[in-house]
Parts: sequence; C-alpha cells; structure tokens
Amino acid sequence: MMFRNVTRLFFLASACVLVAAAQDQPAYVRDLCIKVAPGKGAEYTAFVRDVVAKRMQVRVDEGQAAWWLALSSVVPAGTAAMCDYHLVWGFNGLPPEAATPEQDAVEMTKAGINITVPQYEAMRDSLSSLVNVDIWRMRGDAGSAPEKGQYVRLTYYEVKPGQQATWMYLENTRWKPFIESVKNDGFGWHLHTLSMPVGNYLHYNAMTAETYPTWAAAIQGVPAASTAWSKLHPDMTIADFVRLVGSTRERYREDLLRIAAMTRPK
Repeated sequence: MMFRNVTRLFFLASACVLVAAAQDQPAYVRDLCIKVAPGKGAEYTAFVRDVVAKRMQVRVDEGQAAWWLALSSVVPAGTAAMCDYHLVWGFNGLPPEAATPEQDAVEMTKAGINITVPQYEAMRDSLSSLVNVDIWRMRGDAGSAPEKGQYVRLTYYEVKPGQQATWMYLENTRWKPFIESVKNDGFGWHLHTLSMPVGNYLHYNAMTAETYPTWAAAIQGVPAASTAWSKLHPDMTIADFVRLVGSTRERYREDLLRIAAMTRPK
C-alpha cells in the first residue's frame, strides 16, 4: 500500500517540480574528457595548474562561466581510464559558443600568459587529446561547495524510458534533503541530465556528481545509515529508497576523481 500511494505522489509532485524548474533559468555544465599523452602526466598537471587555471579565472571573473574545475582520475587509472582529466565549466544559462582566436588572445593577455594562442594550442596538443564533450543540464544540487583536493564520484546512469520525472522527483525530494542535512561534514551532491550528445548509441543519459571531503569518506560513501535519514523520512527506509530509485535507472559507470584545480569568481 505504501508503494502505491508513494508512486501516485511521485507523478503528481514531479509535474510540479518540472513546471517550477521551467520557470527558472536552467544551469548547464560543459564537461571535456581529456586523455593525457603517455609519459606526460606531470607536464600536463603543471600545464593545467599554471596555464589553464589562469585562463579560466579570467573567464569566470568576466562572467563567461560561473565556475571551473579540473578533475584528475583516481579510479580507474592508466590505460583503463577513458578520461585522465575532466575539465568542467558551469554556466548560469546556456553555454556560450566557443571563443574566437582573437578572444582567446585577449583572455590570455589578461591572464598574464606570455605565449601566443598557437603556442598554447601546440603545448596543449602535445600533452593531451580531447576524447569527448558532454553538455549537461543541472537538475538538482545540495550540500557543501566543493574545494580543491576533495574527491568527486561521477556516476553515469541510463534512466529508463518514461522514468525521468519519477527519478528526478525521488532524488530531489529524498536524497537532496538528506545531503543538505549532512553538508557540514563536507558532502555535496549534484544531479544532471544529458543535453548533448543524444542518441540510442549512448549508454548513459544522466549523472550524479557527489563530493567527499577526504579519501576515507570517498571510499565509505555518505553515511546513509545515519539517524538523519529516519528523521527526515520516517515514512521510507533507506533500503526502500534504494529499491525505488533503482527501479527508474540502470547504473552504467562510476568513476572516482580528485579536484586538481578550480576557479570561482573573485
């Protein structure tokens, strides 16, 4: 009986959630998957820290992006890792078009980078290659703001046909308030749906990004057995939640990364 009643509420409430979201300006994320050239790991790390991060600080300060992160892969690693780095931009609204070479040159001058755009591109291409670009729409977030050195767990999902509204409702009404209740412990959570690319060839169409303050926390996960859950959701156990949300999507892949560099507006 509980599951039938809860399911009815899911569909009613999810419609309200989607209508409310449509009234706000949607936030987007552009995620570049980067593979580092063999033997160039230390050089690429320095390039991201000393060159790319400075450019991104200018871009963020001028409002071209809301924030930027460089995530280095922890697990998987080596040849098994599809992405050695993720370079991730957040936008308050639609992502802008790619900058022109002239705009790139101005940006680099403002960042104090004393090389030309062709030299920058040659350095980048000698150290790495672009594997993939995903554009995500933000659907929910909670918890503490991420910090350099923290760990990020990216979990990719294939949401089942016709289940997206139910999945988002479950995540935003059950998991989101739980993460808010433990944010003082350094946990964060972000919910996304894939905007581009799209197609049946893809194995995922949604993702969660969870942030953890330490290595131990990243391995152990959010303390779901905490009494915070039962206080927030006395009508549903954590096991029931896991079963319900699991019925809406399949987990495709899970990667663990670390925040190697980041920029926010000064």
